[in-house]
This record gives sequence, structure tokens and C-alpha cells, in this order.
Amino acid sequence: VSTMHIVANKAWAEKNPAAAKLFAIMQLPVADINAQNAIMHDGKASEDDIQGHVDGWIKAHQQQFDGWVNEALAAQK
Repeated sequence: VSTMHIVANKAWAEKNPAAAKLFAIMQLPVADINAQNAIMHDGKASEDDIQGHVDGWIKAHQQQFDGWVNEALAAQK
């Protein structure tokens, strides 16, 4: 199993609790990361291409994404 972790400066994380919470709870399937890397390797790596990939992933996982955002926003209250 491969894992990646988002690292943030502690002082920054304390000033940005919503972002820190999002970093802590977000989990992307390795298969999705590999698929994205393959698409980019095949030449679809422009900024516009990547934004389209992101938008497509979010749309396909909207409920999960919204849950992460809502939980993160609750951390800043």
C-alpha cells in the first residue's frame, strides 16, 4: 500500500484550521492517483487539462468531496 501525506507548518495549520482538517481527512484512492498520473504521462498535462481532471473527479465523487469540505469548514467554527 502506498500512502502520501500532506505536510503543513504547525503555525500555519493553527491559523488555518479548516485547511488543516481537510489535509487530515482527505484520502484519495491510489488507483485514482495512478490514473491521473497515466493521463498526464499520455500528454494531457496542461493546466487546463489538469483542472478538467480535477473537476471530473470531484463530480464523480461529489458526496465524498462535499463531506470533506463540510467537515473541514466545521473545524474553523
